[in-house]
Amino acid sequence: MGPEETEERRMETLPAHPPGPVADKLSIWPLDSGQYGLDATFQGRTGFERMEIHEEALRRSGIRFRLVQELGDAWTLRFGPLSAKEVTMALRSFVH
Repeated sequence: MGPEETEERRMETLPAHPPGPVADKLSIWPLDSGQYGLDATFQGRTGFERMEIHEEALRRSGIRFRLVQELGDAWTLRFGPLSAKEVTMALRSFVH
């Protein structure tokens, strides 16, 4: 089984995560490992409420992430390392 087949199987085991509220800012960056990091940032009181919806769904689904409280009344859900296919799946939750 090649690396692409292994990744396909791993992707099949990721829980389905339906689209949620739109983030105020999305950032994707490459890692030295060839994988990626992804941040979804939410700002203000309504941003906090939108972030909580994602946070609850992520915890229920067992998806690993880190919650970062930023300066200036912002909260970031940080993911990674992710494969390119996992980034695509994650973006579907924030861009619709």
